[in-house]
Amino acid sequence: MTSTITVIICTRNRLDDFRETLASLMKQKRLPDELVVVDSSDTRMLEDYLKSVSLPVAAKYIHSAPGLTLQRNVGVKGSAGDLICFFDDDTELDENYLAIIEAVFARHDLEGLGAVGGRLENLFGDQPMTVHFRLERMVFGFLRFVFGLDDYGSGRFRLSGMATFPHRLMHEKYIECLSGGLMSFRREVFKKAQFDEGLPGYGLMEDWSISKSVMDAGYKIYYEPSASLIHKESPQNRFNYSRWAEMFIVNYDYLFQKYWRRDWYRIPFYYWALIGFLIVNLHNRDALHGAISGLKKIFVRLPAA
Repeated sequence: MTSTITVIICTRNRLDDFRETLASLMKQKRLPDELVVVDSSDTRMLEDYLKSVSLPVAAKYIHSAPGLTLQRNVGVKGSAGDLICFFDDDTELDENYLAIIEAVFARHDLEGLGAVGGRLENLFGDQPMTVHFRLERMVFGFLRFVFGLDDYGSGRFRLSGMATFPHRLMHEKYIECLSGGLMSFRREVFKKAQFDEGLPGYGLMEDWSISKSVMDAGYKIYYEPSASLIHKESPQNRFNYSRWAEMFIVNYDYLFQKYWRRDWYRIPFYYWALIGFLIVNLHNRDALHGAISGLKKIFVRLPAA
């Protein structure tokens, strides 16, 4: 049975990046049936832009309050497709991305598949591969491995609740952890799960949360590496090191308390990960300051920003 596809793009104050992402989306060999843009920008320039261009797909503009998880939920409610695909507003898609994702859902139609994740091609963004960068990756990569903080692995959650992403793997498989900028769902999933609007800040780790919610609702998650994209990582609206480190600690604690705290054997791994996060940020004063601030908030239970 043929499915309809909705693409949802949540954005804020990134019109130039959005234009490039839209151009990439319109090059898909399997175009979406619907595009929903959830914009929390300070102006409505993006709405004017959408009205000025002629698109081969139905486009819907929604202006929303800011907050990634809120905007994602708004997009779901305002969409109509059987399959719902989320992309960041600063990505370049392989031209076969949507066709591949649609085929995966069709192939596993009777297997309880609720979500599919694609592969990120540029793991280090636009970072030049200098000797200094490689040395830093080697040293701090080892420390991150020791403390269970390295991002890339089997695509499963660690005992600490930390997520790993399978972007280095070139074979398809069932996984547990979706990556936020390239995830797709059956619409029915959102009858039982939604993006957590309680996550402090702009929703860092929202992909961890929705992944766990999808599995807890009884659905499976699949990784398909042939569906790939490039994340251009726009410099607009990025947190500084201090703010990011603080949010990492606060959001990690929030999710651990929500999903994993009841498993007593996970608690030592949780504290081990917190210690490791402090150690791997000793070389960056701003990040260390943010991490310490985050620890104060979770241990004294101060309100998060």
